[in-house]
Formats: sequence, C-alpha cells, structure tokens
Amino acid sequence: MTEIAHVVVLMLENRSFDHLLGYVPHPDPAFDGLLGREHSNPGWRRGPAVAASPTAKPVLPVGPDHAHDAVMLQLAPRGGQPTNQGFVRSYERKARNLDPPVFGGLFGPLANFARGLLAGGGSGVRGRGPLAMACQPPENVPVLARLATEFAVCTRWFCSVPGETWPNRNFAHAATSDGQTQIEVRPYTNRTIFELLESAGADWRIFYDDTPQAWAFPALWDTPERHAKWFPVDRFASHVAAGELTAYTFIEPNHRPPLHTLDHAPVIGAPDRSDSQHPENNLVSDAAYDDFRLSGESDFTRAERLIATIYEALRARPGVFAKTLLLITYDEHGGLYDHVPPPAGVPSPGGAVSMVGRAQRTLLYRKSAAFDFTMLGPRVPAVVVSPRIRAGAVDSRARDHASIPATLRALFAPDKEPLTARDRWSPPFHGLLTLAEGRTDLPDLSEYATAPAARNAAPAQTVLADTVPAEKVPAEKVPAENVPAENVPADAVPAEKVPAGRLAVPGYYEAFLALAGQVQEHLAAVGEPEVAGLPAGPEALRGTRVTQAFTAAADRHRRSR
Repeated sequence: MTEIAHVVVLMLENRSFDHLLGYVPHPDPAFDGLLGREHSNPGWRRGPAVAASPTAKPVLPVGPDHAHDAVMLQLAPRGGQPTNQGFVRSYERKARNLDPPVFGGLFGPLANFARGLLAGGGSGVRGRGPLAMACQPPENVPVLARLATEFAVCTRWFCSVPGETWPNRNFAHAATSDGQTQIEVRPYTNRTIFELLESAGADWRIFYDDTPQAWAFPALWDTPERHAKWFPVDRFASHVAAGELTAYTFIEPNHRPPLHTLDHAPVIGAPDRSDSQHPENNLVSDAAYDDFRLSGESDFTRAERLIATIYEALRARPGVFAKTLLLITYDEHGGLYDHVPPPAGVPSPGGAVSMVGRAQRTLLYRKSAAFDFTMLGPRVPAVVVSPRIRAGAVDSRARDHASIPATLRALFAPDKEPLTARDRWSPPFHGLLTLAEGRTDLPDLSEYATAPAARNAAPAQTVLADTVPAEKVPAEKVPAENVPAENVPADAVPAEKVPAGRLAVPGYYEAFLALAGQVQEHLAAVGEPEVAGLPAGPEALRGTRVTQAFTAAADRHRRSR
C-alpha cells in the first residue's frame, strides 16, 4: 500500500455545509443534507416559518453576521444545547443594522465614537432575513458537488469556534485561537503545526494570493529560512509537476474584495481576483438582488475554479496524487443556515491566553459574551480527496479544524505531543483512505480549471452595498481615464489615480489591511529591502503592495539558500 507523503489543505471562506452541499444528490443515505427533507427557522418577529430551499444566488444584498454573539443567536441554545433556530432572526438584524459592534479597552471609547461617525447607511434593508435559509442548487457548485460525491465528504465537520474567520483559521494552524472568538489583529505566538512538523523533520509550504491570514503567526515568516517556504498560489501546479510537494501544503485563497469608489462607480483599474467565496466579496445592492443574473465571473465562481485547479494539478501527476491527501474545507459558516446543531461538551484547547493577547485586550477589543470553548461552531463543508478513497464515501464522525494538525501529527510526527487538548480530541481523517490501490476512474474537472470566455464581461454589477459610508465621493470628482486591460472595464480608473482612502472596503478586509501594515513594519525593521520603496496609493491596496514585497523577499531568500 502506498504511504501518504503529502497533505494539501485548501481552506475557503464563510459558507455552511447546507448552504453549499445541502441539496447535492448523494448516493449514500447517510449523507445528512436537505434534499427530500423539511427544515425551517422561525420568521422575523413571529412571522411565518422560513423553510430551507435551493434558491440561493452567487450574491447577497448584505453580508450575514458571523461575530460570536450573532452566531450564538443563530445557534439559539436551549438548556446548553444548540438548536440552530436563529438564522433568519440574525440575518434580519444584520440587514437592519441593529447590532453594531461595541468595543472595550483603553481605546474602546474612541473606537465606538469612530464607529458612530462611519456607520452610514441609515436603517439598512428589511425583509431579507429569509435569505439566510437559501442554499445553493448543485449547478452553482459543480466542482465541490462532484468531488463530494466522487470521494469522501465529512458530514460532521464543524468549525472550531462559533465566531469569525481568524479564530477558526487559527485553530487549523495551532488547535487554539488564543482565547479569541472574534477577529483580533495582533501577532499570535501559539505553537503551530508547521513548527511541530519541523521538529519531526517534516517540511511545509504555504501558498497564498494577496494578504494571507496566516501572516498572523510571525514565527512562520520572521526568519529567511521560513520566509522562503511561502509561494504564490499560481506556482502550486509547477511544484506538483516537479514532484516538489512537501509533507504539508496549506493554501489560502485571495481575500481581497472587489474595489470600487465609494459611490460604486467607476470600477478601480485592477482585475477582481478574489476567490475565497466570502459573502462580502459577492454583494450587490438590495435593489439589484431580486433580478440579479450573473454575467461573466465572480468571486464565487473563481473559488470553484481554484478548487478545480488544485485538483487537476494533482490528477495530472498520478504518481504524486497516489501519495497525496487533499482536504477542501471552509473556515466558518459565514452566518448561513445549517440544520445540524454542533456538539457541546468538547474539550477546550486549554492553556492561558498569551501575553500578547492579554496586552491587546487592555488596549482595544470587540465586546462579546464570555465563551468557554466547549461548544463547536456550525457545520462547514469538508471534502477529502485521494485516489485511494472510494467514490461516495460518507464520514459522520464529529470533527473540527483541529483535525488538521491531528492528521498531520499522526502521519508525520506520531511521537510528538498534541498542540492542545482540542488537538488531542479531534480525530484524524487519513483513515478515510480505505483502498489498497489508487482508483483510475477519477473525475475530469479540467473544464472548470480555466476561466470561461465570459470573463471579460464588466463586473460592474458587483457592488459593496453595505459598506458605503454616508459621505460619498461623486463620480465626477474621481479622475477618469481609459485603461484597457483584461478583466477590467474600459472606463476603469487606475488605482494610483484614486484619492487615498476613497475606496469602499468591507469591514472584514480592514483586518487584513491592518495585518499587512504589521507585516510591512516588521519587514522594514529587520531590513528587508523590498519594503523600503513601496509605492504610495489607496490604503485599500496596501495588502496587495505588501504581498508583492513579501513575495519578492521570499524569492530572494530562496535564491540565497
């Protein structure tokens, strides 16, 4: 039997299991989806119940709430056990702007004052709560749906925290979020699975495309040796072709949202490249939603292409694929409905919050209810792919993102102690490889791995509807200039011509921009020359500029080895 030599993890953004896979027709009755079943949530303010349905579009008029308190509202615990009966209410509250963030700490009052100044948008929109129950029809997710039926799907994989992106991604890396349920931009010093693998003699690489969240762990890039392990995601296929995969490969999508001026027109002169499937990368105005029909590409469809591209790079090299285990999952549910309540009574990761974390909370933090980390978050898609997995396999064992380090330890560092108590509890998933020999009937998804011909259609219909401050810049005040470029409308404005600070940026991406600033400061402090001459420009593009400098420095470190 061929031994597993490589594990590849692709983690996308903010979609629940039911939202993406609930209506996939699976051959195994153990597949716990929605097809042929009735599940609902109470309507807003004692309105009629809202049933789950396969009516979702690739876009939404408002980004659902996935802050910790909102997720607890969605889970609606009774007697300590979640019921998943609060999704409609939560989404309606978010759409109506009823739950603005409240900050604490030394600078909390200042942050609350600034929030009040920037909280334009009036009373928001009404009657959109039912959209939380809308799930994607299978034809909207042809790649993920096909892989879920042709390989193994985990029907009890939950995000690690009922909360936001960063704490859940941190669990995938360190089996802890250092006590956080919300996004907190700071250096994280918890030991990661990357470092544990190194101590066992196993190597790793991270592939990224614009401002990776994994930057939040400076230990993974603050030496030339580790910095050299970071690569742009478009080099993944060449690494596979050359037989250069390491024991562990982690892949982050492009998080950067479509960028527009504050009044949504004109489009900024840079192609939309995000492919994370984050709902706030796929927004249209409330008025445009009902009649929306996708023309060309979107972040949602590009994520499908990213999955297909990773899979096809492996399928094209059978000798490599035979030794590789690929996991496709999502960091959290993004506020979208799932009918399976997450487990309670799981082990907390344990350990004291780091000194950096304690210091941060004295300065500034987003207030939320206390949480003991003994309940998992909502269910997310998790598809495990290998030629040695039988088609149509269903795994129903309860897991969370700490199953990633648990699997890597089991395969490559069996003598090493778990990172945390949650790592010790979380089951590995390499046991899903039950075939002695690799299959030869692997699905061909190559048609989805290239951009469609319609990609040159102007993406002007994608607007950031709920991120527009009250003070807007009239379109005639923004310098106009024709800049023909692939994927860019002919009337797009060059980024360097846009006044600084005049771009609409969704709140979640502000954290990535702040992280990029911290990375830039650190690289400058240690004398990395690539950051010395970064060009000026809109703050919203800072992440892209720092990413380019980070990549150039990584290339230099590799050449000097």
